[in-house]
Amino acid sequence: MMNDEQLKEVLQKRFGFPDFRPGQLKAIRSLLEDRRLLCVHPTGFGKSLLYQLPSTVLPGITVVISPLLALMRDQLHHLNTRFGIPAASVNSDQTEEENRAACMQAIQNRLKVLFIAPEQLDNIDRFNFLLGLNVSLLVVDEAHCISTWGHDFRPSYRQIVNYVKAVQEKNAETRVLGLSATVDYNTEEDIVEQLGSPSQPLKVIRESMDRPNISLSVFQLTSIESKLSACKQLVDQLEGCGIIYCATRENTEIVAGYLVQNGVNAKAYHAGFHPDMKRELQKGFIGDQYKVLTATNALGMGIDKANLRFIIHFDFPGSITAYYQEVGRCGRDGLPAQGILLYDKADVRVQKYFIESSQPSETDFEKVMRAISEAEIPLKLMSIKAYTGLHPTRVQVVVSELIEQEFIEKVKEGGAQVYIETGKQGTPNLQRYLTQHQVKIRELENMMYYASQSKRCYMVILRKALGDKITEPCGHCSFCTKLKLKISDSPNDTTLISDWLSGRVVEIPASKIAKLSEGVALSDVKLRTPMIVNFFRNRANSSSQNLGIDNELIQLLKREAEKIHASRKISAIVPIPSRTWGASLSVAKILAEHLGVKVIGDLLYWKSIPEHRQGELLNNDQRKLNVSSKMGVNNNINVLRGHILLFDDYIGSGFTMREASRVLHQAFSEDSIKTIPFTIAQVRWKLGSPGMI
Repeated sequence: MMNDEQLKEVLQKRFGFPDFRPGQLKAIRSLLEDRRLLCVHPTGFGKSLLYQLPSTVLPGITVVISPLLALMRDQLHHLNTRFGIPAASVNSDQTEEENRAACMQAIQNRLKVLFIAPEQLDNIDRFNFLLGLNVSLLVVDEAHCISTWGHDFRPSYRQIVNYVKAVQEKNAETRVLGLSATVDYNTEEDIVEQLGSPSQPLKVIRESMDRPNISLSVFQLTSIESKLSACKQLVDQLEGCGIIYCATRENTEIVAGYLVQNGVNAKAYHAGFHPDMKRELQKGFIGDQYKVLTATNALGMGIDKANLRFIIHFDFPGSITAYYQEVGRCGRDGLPAQGILLYDKADVRVQKYFIESSQPSETDFEKVMRAISEAEIPLKLMSIKAYTGLHPTRVQVVVSELIEQEFIEKVKEGGAQVYIETGKQGTPNLQRYLTQHQVKIRELENMMYYASQSKRCYMVILRKALGDKITEPCGHCSFCTKLKLKISDSPNDTTLISDWLSGRVVEIPASKIAKLSEGVALSDVKLRTPMIVNFFRNRANSSSQNLGIDNELIQLLKREAEKIHASRKISAIVPIPSRTWGASLSVAKILAEHLGVKVIGDLLYWKSIPEHRQGELLNNDQRKLNVSSKMGVNNNINVLRGHILLFDDYIGSGFTMREASRVLHQAFSEDSIKTIPFTIAQVRWKLGSPGMI
């Protein structure tokens, strides 16, 4: 066992740090001596060192289970290039070849640290592979996620507890470390019970949640226009770079687009981007290439950028503990930083939707069990989603729970992972989901109180929510002192921003599988601009004689089509066959005439009419099956070459557009055509229920 001086020597020689931060040495010493430890330390504390250093002095491999892909990328860079500690990861952002290479390195004892996304433990082969490693240290990052009392409980984390127990049975000497910045005492008690054992109890070390260098403030606003204006004004006043967190992918792109339009070097970041793009964005941001990243929580809390000077929440976060964790990304270098919340009461409905969409009911469990029991062949996960029509998150929750309670089991059949009944009688116990629903509602109410109150120090509210029993006013939040940041609400600005939103186009991402190029939708339906609202009111009754479309919209269609034509030279416009938009071909002809290209109105057709309209279905797995292999190509066109504009009224899940692209590439030489989606609007379908969001 190494003494304190020896550990400090490792810190200095291997990591290049002169001394430990407060609490780090105590935690490392406890981990090495007590073997099982939960560390509840504030964001920015330097929790990564608590497993990085032990990994260099313990004999086997350190396995870090973490949902934060941004943290994985960041830590891999530091471990491999800065500290000389061989490390790799296995996660969904990597190709299967990359994941296999990481597994092989681990098997060959060429790694000291292996990062694993928790979802990987749901895979039978991956679980067994991990169980076969010589694990000296098992780290559960974001440990609050294993507890139904935690604000961010995740079903895939239930498998972590099974893995911990299996590793301990194999080697009782394996050390276990839980890490979190957001554990209240109910959650702590639950984690201690799950990760500890009678022979090796889990020790807990807590540090104060105070972040004295962060100044917190709240601005109460009433529209997306006022929030965009506030973002620009605040960014102009704030030094350095920062992150603007948004609740949806669409909002990250709207905020980034508006800031760029107004001279701010900003980029959007969300889970919809290709993994290579996410890596490049993170690398560029770490290297100070951008002043602002507008991001969903896909950016992860693990991004290690010490000089972040501000965090702005454009949208209302779902819990006060998630807010603390996100706002805690700034000021990790100890210098002054700003945490700012833009609060519109109407935004709360988005978080309520997130809560309800992830909450399983007794009926959901019955649907999944019925789908599995009535299936002629064992079902894969995607098939269960398609048969039940449930929100994809709910299916994951229900399947994980049914496995844990031993009503179903997952097996390998024909190389695929499928789900079968075990024959167990009775009904599942859903108490943990009632608990989790109560926790999420309470957390949301706490966040609403934080955002709307004006009588208490903001940092005190955060600290008390996270378990600090003794707190005192911070002295520098917008309650404690006169606010230095100022924003103004100009009607003229609001009008200009509203006009910008109306004219803003939405990028339709490319699809490699369908060989679909990047395209454009003229507007996001959620913005409810008058032009788009009017179009949707009139489209069902439109015809070749009565287009039911504003001249403003026609001009916008022409303008954007011109832009595409200028860069990619469109050779033809092909309308998607529509059962509800009578003016489809007529509008396509207007565009074709304007560009001087041909329009082929009867090229695509439904050889088998889809049973449902896409908006009537309940999730995207059903929408994919609804149109799959049902579109055909007329053979009266001998030659089709160049860039083809696929024109439709709107795009939702994208499966109809992809099906059109697929059959066109199948009918013509794949190298001779490039298909480009072009629609009037983009919609977002609900998941788990029909209709659009």
